[in-house]
Amino acid sequence: MLGAIRVEARGDSGLEANAAAVLLDAIRREFGDVGSVPTFNDAHGSGHIPLLMVEHAGGLADARGL
Repeated sequence: MLGAIRVEARGDSGLEANAAAVLLDAIRREFGDVGSVPTFNDAHGSGHIPLLMVEHAGGLADARGL
């Protein structure tokens, strides 16, 4: 997931950091204390749940004006 964020940020490290932080926040809201985005992603056998978290993160980012 972080690789996709990096590609979409197109070299904007601030945007990349904000997106990663919002994604981790979305994950923690649903699953509690998750250490990192890669740890969360690796814990799932398919991409279904991680992609749902990307969708939730999009809503959070929008709400935050990012």
